[in-house]
Amino acid sequence: MYELYPYYTNDGSVGLFSPEADDIYHSTYGALTEAYEKFVLPADFEKYFSKNNQIKILDICFGIGYNTKSFLNYFLEKILEEKISKKNMYIETIDTDNITCNDKIYTDNVNCENSLHESMEKTNFSNKNEKSDIKIREHDSVENKKIKIFIKAIDTDKNLAFLSPFFVTGKKIRRKEKINFHQDKIEKMLQKQNGKKLPKKRLKDETNIILLEKIIENHPEILEDAEIQQILYAKKYRRYFDRYLRGLFKFYKFEKGKYTPLSRLKAYLHNIYYRYISKRQKKALNTLKLLDFNFDLKIEDARKILSADDNIYNFVFLDAFTPAKCPCLWTVDFFRLLYSHLDEDGMILTYSNAANVRSAFIEAGFFVGKIYNDAAGKFMGTIAVKNKSLIKNELSEYDLGLLKTKAGIFYRDENLTGQNEAIIAAHEKEVETSARISSSKFIKQWKRVKS
Repeated sequence: MYELYPYYTNDGSVGLFSPEADDIYHSTYGALTEAYEKFVLPADFEKYFSKNNQIKILDICFGIGYNTKSFLNYFLEKILEEKISKKNMYIETIDTDNITCNDKIYTDNVNCENSLHESMEKTNFSNKNEKSDIKIREHDSVENKKIKIFIKAIDTDKNLAFLSPFFVTGKKIRRKEKINFHQDKIEKMLQKQNGKKLPKKRLKDETNIILLEKIIENHPEILEDAEIQQILYAKKYRRYFDRYLRGLFKFYKFEKGKYTPLSRLKAYLHNIYYRYISKRQKKALNTLKLLDFNFDLKIEDARKILSADDNIYNFVFLDAFTPAKCPCLWTVDFFRLLYSHLDEDGMILTYSNAANVRSAFIEAGFFVGKIYNDAAGKFMGTIAVKNKSLIKNELSEYDLGLLKTKAGIFYRDENLTGQNEAIIAAHEKEVETSARISSSKFIKQWKRVKS
């Protein structure tokens, strides 16, 4: 059976450990918090949507979907609600002999409509003999257009991707949270509060339901996947999955087979259940009606997918395992491939501060800057762009100096087909034979000069 290694991070969201990579997928600091701080907030989506009504996002190493879910959640809370409020009508008064009121009136603007009727009753306006014309209009602006969202998510682990909508967020964490596997490193990290206690962070109900809807729409085989069902209903994983989403999954599974001979009792029970959950689901479906949302989940090597892809993306979330563990997605050759898929005003966001990652971006033609984390009060992450004006925090003299050391020697994968072990071996040989100064020696010299 496929094994999961889940644990609750300090913000109440679920993190995962990978025994194969001997590394964690998510920071124990807070899995959902990390996605917001390193990918969503630095992208400044409010500014982007103030000028645009469509977006294309590439999510590399989707995993259990925190980066995509954080974007969707942020969009629903900050962008969509604001755009809907801006669609409200306004009253414009024009001197004329007629009173006209457009038939197209939004029902949610009750106060505006009522005030208009009251004013008409009090003044006994007639359509022909008064000198004011009150018109209610809808803004003809970007807010009135249907928003198009296209997300291509790529991962090699089908089970993690399919399970992504089910994971719980906003869990109240006990001080000594027990995990189902032995990992001293994680247990020690979980006890650290990083100077302050993180608030519980959760996603809107609609976010996970929308994601589940789209996964089922594009991968209906999930409903018959025995491995997924085995994991979802295993007792040892139960506390990490949202029971309402598991119930919705059961309902969808039933709906798919509702035209086969099933007992009336089973149909009756499912209808009762549907009425119980439908408030959440209908809210999600109504949200989808406001969007043109396309979610394309690919279970494949990102290099192979992008080599055959003709899309140009506005934002790229690069969230692969650390370069030392998964160098194939951090090579200069892969970054050149990303360059060909990035919009002129687009940006690549990643958590990595590694000198060889930044030097690879620069070699591939990007301008590179740093991501500043306001909550932590420090730089943590890298941004790569074609348009230099999008860089808010440029690399410092120290950062640029580090790129010229052995630490700045990037990984190579000329044919975009290399195995991680071979890429690492070739990189180690290049570093060993390089005449560059070591990073440790550079750091000592830097400190000496500064002191």
